[in-house]
Amino acid sequence: MRFLRYAFVLAAVLGHGFQAKTCLGQNTLLPIGVRNAHALAYDTGRRRVVLFGGADASKVCSDTWEWDGNRWIQVSVTGPGPRTFPSMTYDSQRRRVVLFGGNRVLFGRSPEENIYLDDTWEWDGRRWMEIKVPGPPPRAEAVMTFDKERGRSVLFGGHSRSEKWRNWLGDTWEWDGRKWVPMSVSGPSPRNGAAAVYDSARRKIVLFGGSTQAVVSRETWEWDGRLWMENSSAVTQGRFNCVMAYDEARARVIRFGGRYGGKPFGDTWEYDGKAWKQLSATGPLRETTLLWSTTRNVSGSSCSAGTMGRMYLVTHGCGMERNGKNKIRLPVKDVLRMVIRVGN
Repeated sequence: MRFLRYAFVLAAVLGHGFQAKTCLGQNTLLPIGVRNAHALAYDTGRRRVVLFGGADASKVCSDTWEWDGNRWIQVSVTGPGPRTFPSMTYDSQRRRVVLFGGNRVLFGRSPEENIYLDDTWEWDGRRWMEIKVPGPPPRAEAVMTFDKERGRSVLFGGHSRSEKWRNWLGDTWEWDGRKWVPMSVSGPSPRNGAAAVYDSARRKIVLFGGSTQAVVSRETWEWDGRLWMENSSAVTQGRFNCVMAYDEARARVIRFGGRYGGKPFGDTWEYDGKAWKQLSATGPLRETTLLWSTTRNVSGSSCSAGTMGRMYLVTHGCGMERNGKNKIRLPVKDVLRMVIRVGN
């Protein structure tokens, strides 16, 4: 029996390169603490979940942590500056975590609230390196995932702000490890907070939802490296800030949570390339809508990944075990981590 492990990081419901400032939990003897609006990716080469930045209970952070299946270890306090809502994914061909952009603040008024970032960084497991090349305009809450077939990190959308006005973005960019390439194509309308994942069976990136200037989107789009195509038959309720992962064993995109109509949701859906189907099993609490999934064989919104088996989600002091379609409550102690074991 062989077991694979991975971790979910719960974003608590709280309301360019330089030496990073100290952040809560930087002493490795202390727990990582609560974290919101961070970036997360799974390094398949090193079998580590990599977490960067976000906001803790008191400040915006710029630290880097790794989860090895047993514990969180702080691995760097230098590199990208403090930020929330950056885009991050793992390039499995070059074995680098790629990070782009973000915002200086989380919520509320701040002198830096209109500072959006456009820097590109890569993490090789030892240090962060800034890649100083022209690229996408500054933004936060863009979605980025890695196309394994074509060896490109694909970034779409996000938002920025000029004076008092928010600007929604609807452009598509690709990163090949050396340069950013703008893709001059039409596609989804400008939006932030969408979710995207690479479907390896169909060799396409699947994008869902997001918040446009007018509505919370319910659209499902697919990117094949040349064109965006909407699957108009995949009708479902809109969501933004939901999360998605790819189940390699069953060739399904799994989607959880998000917000709609000002309310958080805790529902689970799957997509087979034709339509969305809601799964009836109970699962994580709806307050965990900013959950981000990674696994060695399951692809996530900006992660890479695999085979889904038993899932152990720890959230708000209540654990959930998933084995196939059934989920059972379990007692837990750690309110930040989820460990998944897959036997094959």
